[in-house]
Amino acid sequence: MDSPPVSIIIPTYNRSDLVERAINSVLNQTFEEFELIVVDDASDDDTPETVRAIDDNRIEFIRHKENKYGKAWNTGIDNASGDYIAFLDDDDEWHPQKLEEQYKFFLNAADD
Repeated sequence: MDSPPVSIIIPTYNRSDLVERAINSVLNQTFEEFELIVVDDASDDDTPETVRAIDDNRIEFIRHKENKYGKAWNTGIDNASGDYIAFLDDDDEWHPQKLEEQYKFFLNAADD
C-alpha cells in the first residue's frame, strides 16, 4: 500500500475529555488520504482508552512511558510516512475542508 500524502500528528497529554473531538474532526475531513498519528505523552488519565476506542485503520496510537516535553511532536514526525505533515492540538478541531484546501494549495504552489 502506498503511503498517504498527509500525516497528521496529534500530541496529547491528559486530555481524554478533549482528544476525541480533535480526532473526529480529522476523521470527518473531505480529504481522506491521510494517516493520523496520536502520540500520548504518558497520560495518567484514560486518554489511551479513549483513543483506542475509535475504530479507524488510519489511526496509529503511540504511547510514551514517561512525559518528555516536546518529544511527542518528534515521535509523530519520526513515524510519519506522508509527504506533508500537519499538526493538530488535542484541544482543537478542524473545519471539514481544511485538509482538502491545504492540499490543493500545496499542489498548486508546487506547479508554479
